[in-house]
Amino acid sequence: MSDSRDPLQLVTKENVRLFSSIIQELDSKSYLLLRESMIPIDIMEDDRQYTYLPESCLKNLMEVLSRNVDNDRLGVLFWKLCKDNYIPSLLKRLNYGTDLKSTLDEFSVLLSKESTGAKVYVQERGGAWWLVREKLGADEPWFKYAEMFSVIFMCELLSSLTKSEWSPTRIGVRSNDEHDFLNLPTLNKVQFFTERPVTALEIPASILFSQVTVNEKAKISVTQGIDLQSMSFTEQFKIAISPYLPVGKLPIKLASEILRMNVRTLQRKLKNDGTVYKTLIEEMCFEQIVGELVETNKPITHIATKYGYSDAGHFSRAFKRIYGVSPSQYRKVNTEIERHLNSNVVKWQVS
Repeated sequence: MSDSRDPLQLVTKENVRLFSSIIQELDSKSYLLLRESMIPIDIMEDDRQYTYLPESCLKNLMEVLSRNVDNDRLGVLFWKLCKDNYIPSLLKRLNYGTDLKSTLDEFSVLLSKESTGAKVYVQERGGAWWLVREKLGADEPWFKYAEMFSVIFMCELLSSLTKSEWSPTRIGVRSNDEHDFLNLPTLNKVQFFTERPVTALEIPASILFSQVTVNEKAKISVTQGIDLQSMSFTEQFKIAISPYLPVGKLPIKLASEILRMNVRTLQRKLKNDGTVYKTLIEEMCFEQIVGELVETNKPITHIATKYGYSDAGHFSRAFKRIYGVSPSQYRKVNTEIERHLNSNVVKWQVS
């Protein structure tokens, strides 16, 4: 299979927002740490509509946190995030099966929609049952901290689903050092097995096949997810990079840094789809530009400058090359169409 079909890993904006809330607890440094993590600065705002971000920004975040927060405090922040926000939000998305295993199977499907690079499942191995997490990248700097979070997360999930009937006893980790895991909240008495091929938590069969109590709280909508297998690399790239375009046309070096990918690798993957980076980025920017032309009253020169066009003539020529009319003509025609459609909607509602 062509490397252009190798999927970019994506995570939902909501998941990135949850992790970004950790940074906000670090007072005045939060803005700088978000920038360092290459997370859009407006991540906590609702003005812009996008669903996914590249998983690379969470890897960046883990490395940034590891440089700014000691491991013990980071463990507490992870635990609070899981207990107060992440787990309660997740439980509202589950329909609950007849027993814990079927509920965990449902959770695995849900998680794959929340984070396309996540692979969590229940497996019987060595005469015992385990909740398993597979993840590539064990040799990379971010991995240990992501595994610390995953252990806390899976422990809190199992504890919540079983009303604390389950508690951790044996946990396998890919790390070669159990010290940081023993210091995590509530895990000081757990037996850890290091240098395992996967991260895994043991679940007694008596608990795994016991009934799960249905959460009566109001359900919230489930992310539909993306079928990456049917998408080209270019389509995946557009989803991952789109949230970063309000700052203007991204140089390919910056886009590759955001994705934690070599520039030549990015160029090659796009080329395999018959895509030229410069042309694609310009088209993506103009998709957002036309939205601002129709939906706002911002001066055209202001919009042009925002997206990296310091020369109004250059902007107008580029716009006309793509849309066949000038920016002002496009705004006039489409604003009138929008006004007409809205007027008809009002009339229909009144009648």
